[in-house]
Amino acid sequence: MIRVFSIIVLFLGCVWTSKAQSILINGRIKDSMSGEPVENAQIIIPATGEGTVSGEDGFFSLSVSHEFPVELSVIHIAYDKEVLTVQNKKSTGIILYLNPKTTYLDEVTVMGSFENEKPYRTETISAKTITKTSISDIGMLLRREPNVSGVKKGAAGVDPVVRGFKYAQLNVQLDGGIKIEGGCPNRMDPVLAHVDINDVKNISVYKGPFALKYGPNLGGVINVSTYTPRFYDAFENHIEVFAGGQTNHTGFKNSFGVNGGNDVVAYYVKGNYKQYGDYKAGNGEVISSSLEQYNVGGKLAVKPAKGHTVTVGFDRSWGRNVDFPSLPMDERKDDTHIYNISYFGTDFSRIVNYIRFKAYNTHVEHEMDNKNRPFSDTVVAVSQIAANNTGGKFGINLNLWKGRLEAGVDYEQINKDGNRYKYLILQPNLPQVTEGLWNNAVIRNLGVYAEWQRSFTSLDLIAAFRYDYNTANSDTLFRRKMNGQVVYENTNTSSTFNNISFSVGLTWHINESNSLLFSLGRGVRSPDMTERYIILLPVSYDPYDYLGNPQLKPEVNYEADFGYRFMQKTAGALHVSVFYSIVENYILGELVPPSQVPPQTRGVLGVKKFINIDRARLMGFEFSYTTPQKYQWFARLNAAYTYGINPKAVQYIRENGEVVGEQIITNDPLNEIPPFETNISLGYGFFHKKLIPELDIRMVAAQNKVSVANYEQTTPGFVTLGFVLTWQQSDMFTLYAGITNLTNAAYYEHLNRRVIGSKSPLYEPGRMFYVNLRFYL
Repeated sequence: MIRVFSIIVLFLGCVWTSKAQSILINGRIKDSMSGEPVENAQIIIPATGEGTVSGEDGFFSLSVSHEFPVELSVIHIAYDKEVLTVQNKKSTGIILYLNPKTTYLDEVTVMGSFENEKPYRTETISAKTITKTSISDIGMLLRREPNVSGVKKGAAGVDPVVRGFKYAQLNVQLDGGIKIEGGCPNRMDPVLAHVDINDVKNISVYKGPFALKYGPNLGGVINVSTYTPRFYDAFENHIEVFAGGQTNHTGFKNSFGVNGGNDVVAYYVKGNYKQYGDYKAGNGEVISSSLEQYNVGGKLAVKPAKGHTVTVGFDRSWGRNVDFPSLPMDERKDDTHIYNISYFGTDFSRIVNYIRFKAYNTHVEHEMDNKNRPFSDTVVAVSQIAANNTGGKFGINLNLWKGRLEAGVDYEQINKDGNRYKYLILQPNLPQVTEGLWNNAVIRNLGVYAEWQRSFTSLDLIAAFRYDYNTANSDTLFRRKMNGQVVYENTNTSSTFNNISFSVGLTWHINESNSLLFSLGRGVRSPDMTERYIILLPVSYDPYDYLGNPQLKPEVNYEADFGYRFMQKTAGALHVSVFYSIVENYILGELVPPSQVPPQTRGVLGVKKFINIDRARLMGFEFSYTTPQKYQWFARLNAAYTYGINPKAVQYIRENGEVVGEQIITNDPLNEIPPFETNISLGYGFFHKKLIPELDIRMVAAQNKVSVANYEQTTPGFVTLGFVLTWQQSDMFTLYAGITNLTNAAYYEHLNRRVIGSKSPLYEPGRMFYVNLRFYL
């Protein structure tokens, strides 16, 4: 017995000695200029070869069996190598700053080094998050973020909704200033539909009317950053290949890119192709959702002198035969041209931090028809629209008044023209009828902005101001019947607005871990093309033809945001935010008597004209938590909710397909507001996080707070499960394999439109298996 006891004691002693000799060192790797975490930095002990890699938040954890002091080498392709000596076993919580290689400094990195952390809610989606999903539409990807949803009408082109703000209430752009005007009146091709998801480096969502240097901002900014050329110390050339395939909505998305250069010239060229078929919902219903989209694009960057970069870029994309079962038409073709040139310069003086300039032109040719609709056997309609957006931006960042001031000017001009061609199948002798959708409409916006930041002992202050001079005009708005009779005519099409926006925000750093955030802002945006100039088309969620109103007033959003942020390496990161918004001159539709303007679309109840109501209110919150990076396992949780109110809504009473009266509904919920939602991600990193299984749980509540005035329908809640396995064999090869809608649930989002000609909802796909492969050589 004593012998057995002695063996056990000896064994436990050996185990304890082994454990005692193995010490855990952890810390965080950061960018010395921007303070941002550095991912994929290699932390190596040269003496033993032991090592690890920093995670998304820059955290690393390394088990050390070597005697102290220990020398660590930190290596990253975009940074200078650093060597750190750990003197004793108690050296935990290390923070190491890496200096970016001068040849790698791009515009975003340098700009970030002159900015404080935002005092308002922002969401960021990285390229890694994009690559590991089966999603091929940017708008659909955004629906995973707290208080970000999207209006879905078909196989692509999900239109983002942020805190209840949508369409032109959001400022959606590319690379900090490139704007795109879609062609379709029903927004089957919003801005994000013209960008391939494989070209996206990251997406930033700035919530609220606070980020004013991006342009007119009522409810938020969505900035999509695409890949840029990378400079190298000596000439290098790299190839990137991506291939993804899936079942259900069967199809694939592929891309091939080449990038390289030296310390003077850098280039980036990439092509993408994707094709999908119809999909089955969880209940077995087949949803028309086929599409074909492809593009080619590239950028060339030149450094004529140290600290100065000139970049030219282009993107040419094609969309073919994209199904939209919730709209009267499908997209037959969509051709997009994007051209831009930019300059970014530093090293001017002690006062001037940087100067930047950008100019662009985007052109969209959009064609759609109703040839796949049941009623096309009597009337065939083909719409063709040309939309052009030209603009530019100049900004300078200065060290002034013990802080940093960025001031600049931007300009945008939108030109839009389009017609619908109709002819009767059963009466071929009648001439083809041409109906104007837009009639040479033009909107111009000239803006001047300034944003000042200053840091005090425990406070960060940011204040912004913006002035916009907005003008618009169009040729006469008119519509004729097929027999030539004039239905509508409006010659009063010009308008001019002087808009003033401003915001102020404070971040109070209570201590190293806790911060309070407060922002207050006034954002103004002028009416868009549809609200001003659309001519009798059913462009909204309800069954009415809509008329543009050239004399609409700009919407004005007064918003207050309050937040709390907690960050600690041993406890994780927590962020809570609440907001309250009052929108004056909120734009809605008002019924026009049929004696004045009769409807022109089959099946609608009448005609609505866009008008301003006094005000609407929106309020809500976001909550998010992420576990610390020091653990092999991880968990992420977010929850969000928005509620909107129209204090005095008008309900048009319907009987037998006609409007027979009206009544006032007080405090009516705003329509198309998503319900409460929670997302949970759980995972574990094996083999130094080279193999990561991850489970995603999405729980969406029923939406019962719907607009009574607009006959909005309630939607049931649902729960979906997803699973993805990531295997990063090396920096050169990564595999992602996953399952979406694991339980094959039959569900649909509240913002999904109904299938045209029926009361059936547009269901989401049922269970789907997918595999993505990424090679980088």
